[in-house]
Amino acid sequence: MPFLIENIIRVVFVLFVIILLGNFVIIGLAITRRQRREKYFQRIDTLRAEFRPVVARLVAGRMDYQEGLNRLKGISGPDRFYLWEQLLLEKRPSSVEEPILRQLCEDLGLVRTWQNRLSGRVDRPSVREAIARPEGVIERVGRLRFLIRAKSAENLGIIRHRASWPLLVKALNDPYPDLQSVASRAIAAIREPESFLALVAQLHKVVLDASSTALSLRSVKSALVSFPLENASGLLASLRHPNRRIRFLATDIIREMVSREAEGDENYELDRKILGTELVETCLEQLPFDENPDVRARSTGVICFLSDPRSAPVLLTLLRDSAWFVRLHAVRALARRKFLPQAVQIGPALSDPNWRVREAAVTTLRIFGSAGLAQLTDHFVNTEDVYSQEQVADVFQRAGLIPELLRRYAAADDSQAPQVLAQLARLGKTSYMLSVLTNNAEPDLRKKFLLGFGRHPDPQIQAWVGQVAASETDLEIRSMARAAMAGRSLAGER
Repeated sequence: MPFLIENIIRVVFVLFVIILLGNFVIIGLAITRRQRREKYFQRIDTLRAEFRPVVARLVAGRMDYQEGLNRLKGISGPDRFYLWEQLLLEKRPSSVEEPILRQLCEDLGLVRTWQNRLSGRVDRPSVREAIARPEGVIERVGRLRFLIRAKSAENLGIIRHRASWPLLVKALNDPYPDLQSVASRAIAAIREPESFLALVAQLHKVVLDASSTALSLRSVKSALVSFPLENASGLLASLRHPNRRIRFLATDIIREMVSREAEGDENYELDRKILGTELVETCLEQLPFDENPDVRARSTGVICFLSDPRSAPVLLTLLRDSAWFVRLHAVRALARRKFLPQAVQIGPALSDPNWRVREAAVTTLRIFGSAGLAQLTDHFVNTEDVYSQEQVADVFQRAGLIPELLRRYAAADDSQAPQVLAQLARLGKTSYMLSVLTNNAEPDLRKKFLLGFGRHPDPQIQAWVGQVAASETDLEIRSMARAAMAGRSLAGER
């Protein structure tokens, strides 16, 4: 028994010593690694400080290209590719800097390296090299190499390397979802026309068989929308696809492409040179009559920009669609100055059963100036829908139309102006009106208003008349206000 206990103690002691030595080794390695990394990052910072101005002058065209290239090639060491990436891709290049930056990446061999890595040809470095370079450890671990490949795809997209689009398209079918997503963004950045159809194929795959790809619908759609409008004809087959969702997505993608092109341009027009005859005909003859109401709704965002004279009749047809949201999109699409001649035909939308359509119709008619105002006032006076009247009254106030209505009332050049003001008073929408009368109105307008509305039962009008009777400097207006108050009192007594 003592012998057994002695052996156990000896074994425990040996294990303790081994564990202790192991801890010392780990601590030593950690200290050594820390020291090496400190020296490494000091070197990186030194080289960055030295070569960052070189790169800045090169891409700005203020330095001889060959001289700058030779200086960058002078960087040595196993981490020079990493350092070149850091120096050249430190920020997104402008359109002016991009060609020079792309040429630098090609001449330094970065493009070839990125292409090889994206294709899966990632060299497995030695332990020493792995420790020396930031991405070295990832390169040694097979399952993490997709991160290197994804970074390479991103870099090719940053410099918009057109010749790399076939590799990026191939990466759309890679087993790793992150790489697929990065590749789709890179394709969107490069915008090579031949890659557009590959993205359309991915769109179909996502809709018809989502299990066959890890790409999200959002990623594919975002990439397609990024392409110039001239590529939109590549969606013709999708617009005619038997699957209603594919037709909807294709229509919506074209709508977003058009919206991006037209942003900020009030007079933007689409013609056959941009979209092509076949696509224009599809937009006018097929999409507005698609069985899917979502397709009909989204098509309005394209049709309204077409220079074809059929665009207005088609939109007016959609304004009578059975689906309320199609009518909503149609009335919003008509909110362009070129559709001003259709103001009378838009007027009936003010009585639409759906309040959103009525509200959009009010907003659309606002931009048509006097023609739109005529439709609004006619509807406001004649409709029996109180809610619709409230909407129009709010627009009159928000759009600053009350001063114009008062001016027309005073000049007697609008037979409906008195009726509009009377309707506003009946609804209690008088605060803005009275503010105009108090601050900016001509004496003749205030006299006419006192004659027409001085005895109106609206509390705000009564208070205003009382204020005029008490403080007005114009004696005639003050006496008119007092007469209105007296007349109201007599009417009340009766």
